[in-house]
Amino acid sequence: MKPLPKRSELPKEQTWNLEALFPSEAEWKKALEEATGYPEEVGRFAGRLGESAKTLLEALETYHERMLFAMKVLQYASLQRATDGTNPTFSRMVGEAQSMLARLAAAGAYLEPELLSLGWEKLEAYIREEPALGVYRHYFEALERRRPHVLSREVEAVLAAASDPLRGHSATAYAATNADMQFRPVEYQGQSLAVSHSSIGELLVHECPEVRKAAWESYADGHLAFKNTLAQTLQGSIKSYAFLARTRGYGSSLEMALAEGRTSGENIPRVVYDNLLAIFQENLPTWHRFWRIRKKALGGRLQSHDVPIYDAPAPLAPSPKVTFWEAAETICRGMEPLGPEYVQPLRRGLFEERWVDWGQNQGKRPGAFSSGLKGTYPYILMSWSDDLFSLSTLAHELGHSMHSYFARQSQPIVYAQYSLFIAEVASNFNQALVRARLLREAKGREEKLAVLEEAFANFHRYLFVMPTLARFELELYQRIEQGGALTAPFLSERLVELLAEGYGGEVELDRERLGAGWMHFAHLYSPFYVYQYATGIAAANALARRVLQEGEPAARRYLQFLKVGDSVYPLEALQIAGIDMTRPEPIEEGFAALKAMVDELEELVG
Repeated sequence: MKPLPKRSELPKEQTWNLEALFPSEAEWKKALEEATGYPEEVGRFAGRLGESAKTLLEALETYHERMLFAMKVLQYASLQRATDGTNPTFSRMVGEAQSMLARLAAAGAYLEPELLSLGWEKLEAYIREEPALGVYRHYFEALERRRPHVLSREVEAVLAAASDPLRGHSATAYAATNADMQFRPVEYQGQSLAVSHSSIGELLVHECPEVRKAAWESYADGHLAFKNTLAQTLQGSIKSYAFLARTRGYGSSLEMALAEGRTSGENIPRVVYDNLLAIFQENLPTWHRFWRIRKKALGGRLQSHDVPIYDAPAPLAPSPKVTFWEAAETICRGMEPLGPEYVQPLRRGLFEERWVDWGQNQGKRPGAFSSGLKGTYPYILMSWSDDLFSLSTLAHELGHSMHSYFARQSQPIVYAQYSLFIAEVASNFNQALVRARLLREAKGREEKLAVLEEAFANFHRYLFVMPTLARFELELYQRIEQGGALTAPFLSERLVELLAEGYGGEVELDRERLGAGWMHFAHLYSPFYVYQYATGIAAANALARRVLQEGEPAARRYLQFLKVGDSVYPLEALQIAGIDMTRPEPIEEGFAALKAMVDELEELVG
């Protein structure tokens, strides 16, 4: 394995097209300067929303348009930093953009309290008088639902202004993890293999068991060197959110997260969260059986490094070599059941418009994500390895990006985003549909086993690791809310206890390094995000099965689901597609799919 290239050394086709966002850093700087004047533009409507329907419409349009532009300024800086965390210029740009955005949010903090002061009756009258306000009806209704938790204009302004420093904990963790953290290389056949956030996934499925073990240990040890710092940053992040929940009058942080989410309009009932944790624990015997089968297939011994919680388990069959361009074609074919309305823009994004930044380079952040706004490409970041796991990751992120594409094409600014709760449905749906085609076309035992290995990597992350982290996270918030504290030893030991319960005695534990697992998940800085991966994969597999069985009617319902954005509550969006997440059946269907694959694995490995 060669040393990773510098960012500037990557071929253009391996990088995303940020020039479509801003042609140059100089143009970005002009945009930042322009956005610094937006707080004054937004603030001039304070105290005037009740003047007339026309004034209200102008205020809302001004706020949302200016906020969208300001978020594009931040997006450009954030995407640059994601590809090279060692470049201090990008960190400075992110800081400047975040400060600008916080000032804009503070300037617009009067909006919700003032809208509530108008009362529903007056808002209804304004909608009748000015039909263009009709688009905001759901927004107004969602705001009315949150009335008890919206504070005075003065307090909302303070909270908005405080958003920047309150995010400092995750920024510190990001810097420690992506800029300062170092990993010792792994020696293999006279070569020194670099361990990094970009390369760890490839090393963990290396053909040599000693390389896999050494890479896992190096990666864990690099995190353990920062364990006390990262314990404090995580504690600070949780305390910040708990403070906001108390200030807004919620009974707990979980209550606020379920009610508000990212867009203040989630409205998820607690039963959804409780169903997941209960059904997960009921189905742990399926996971215990899975570990037993893998242990037998690996010669009777299964160790912590064989099942890394942040990546794919040690392979039972080698992945076939798959280039980025071959994977792109495979994914397009796999999504054909949704028809040309879906596949045509998907092809443009992959082959013409450079949505995806897939090359490996020094300083690139770990993991993968999709990021975009109305009027931008739905950008994807990942680090490509020539295997089915990268194909799966690409399919997943394209699910997010196509969801974004349809929502932003179909909805006005106010609804052009969508709930995190339904985001993981679209991403896992793509994986399920592509996987079904790969399994149908698999030639022989080894190829079929390789496809199942990709599936188990996905289900392991989403229906084992994420529910475990959901249990872990809930305990952390409850501990802080009860006046307790978080330390590195407590965090590590408690996570090991939960994972040991899930392993059912089938995995030999390196307790110290396994305990470092909480440091691998930046998701924990997004309160109560991780449980949505598990609900997402369950709903996605149920929907994919419907599309494959019913054909065009189910595909049409699914495309409509992608288009609604935030114009309805997330559970209503899923009902459009045909799923009711307040009931246990979708979660049970997810575990039924897992059980069927475990049955197939047992038959293949004997």
